[in-house]
Amino acid sequence: MKSFMNLLLISVFIAGISSCGDEITEVTEEITNEINTADYLLTDFGAIGDGQTDCSVAFAAAIQALPDYGGVIVVPEGNFLLDNPVVINRNFVTIRGVNEGLRSNIEYENVTNPGGGSKLTLGNSNIGIKIIKGDIGRISGIKISNVLISGGTPSQTKGTGISIINDNDGIRIENVVCINLNIGISANAADAMIIDKCWISECKNSIYMNNGIQNIISNCQLGAQPGGITVNLTNQENLVFEGNHVYPDGDINLQLKGCTKNNISSNNFQSYYVGMLEIQGDNNLISNNIFWLRNAASESTQLRNQTSDYGVIRVKGNKNLFSSSSFTCDWVTTNNPVTIRCIEGIGNRFSNLLFSDETSNRVFYVNETTEIFNCVSAENVVVDGDDGNVYINY
Repeated sequence: MKSFMNLLLISVFIAGISSCGDEITEVTEEITNEINTADYLLTDFGAIGDGQTDCSVAFAAAIQALPDYGGVIVVPEGNFLLDNPVVINRNFVTIRGVNEGLRSNIEYENVTNPGGGSKLTLGNSNIGIKIIKGDIGRISGIKISNVLISGGTPSQTKGTGISIINDNDGIRIENVVCINLNIGISANAADAMIIDKCWISECKNSIYMNNGIQNIISNCQLGAQPGGITVNLTNQENLVFEGNHVYPDGDINLQLKGCTKNNISSNNFQSYYVGMLEIQGDNNLISNNIFWLRNAASESTQLRNQTSDYGVIRVKGNKNLFSSSSFTCDWVTTNNPVTIRCIEGIGNRFSNLLFSDETSNRVFYVNETTEIFNCVSAENVVVDGDDGNVYINY
């Protein structure tokens, strides 16, 4: 009798588990189906990708139609004109194209279609995608991927591709191409933002970021135009800039102003001009990079009308560390040009740097308290002040 009762209890328990499991499966399927319905196709809201019809109203309608938990606006193949910005003012919105299509003006000469990708072209609008906080404290969980944003034609460069205005966190921008824009991406007050695998070139300026913490720019192809700054970082803390190719033709490849504790590593920098990298800040790490100052058309062009002591790298700040990097300088000038110019600050250290050209007696032009380890001999160092207050070990 006892065995029978135990068997009965076990049977009831198993039946309960089975019933509960069926309910869990049903609920899971309901949630999955509901989430899947949050992929909204832009053309279902009236957008026409012919490059002539304004699609900003369709974007607004699609974003408004998303459920409270957010969703995805899918941009199909086509050229979608914007006479007004695409405004994202709510959390957890993704704009995803099928692919970014052709990327360079050079690649599609005499071709009128967008190369099979999802293209957003600025018409009467000066901004492609505008991210603002709306009625919420700060905006979160926005993702932009697999689209090309163009300001128009090379002769009509204008506007900003993606403009992030207010406090934000967790924004992702991936596989985005920006061309023919004044600024590719502009971000203010970003926290934990990631810009990855983007091609932001043939723009006057590639990336502007102000007042941010814990952001990442990685694996990107970046190139500005004459008079522009490729990457301009202001008041950034704990930022990682890694694995990027930064090439001509901006006046400055990378500029840091008021930046602390940032990691600039494993990048390839190329430029025709001095001032390739300008740093103003404290406790930044610059390591494992390749710097190539390429042969320019003339001395005045290479020096940007500065003097030969301006420096390829310019440093203002305290306890910045440069290490394990190589410098190739194809100098046009023969007037003892400066590669590293340390202007002000204390405790800046340069360690294990390789220089292809050591004919100048001013490879380093530094201020007092600078430390130089295993880079060049003292004959290649000029000190602004007392030589005895600069440590050189070679």
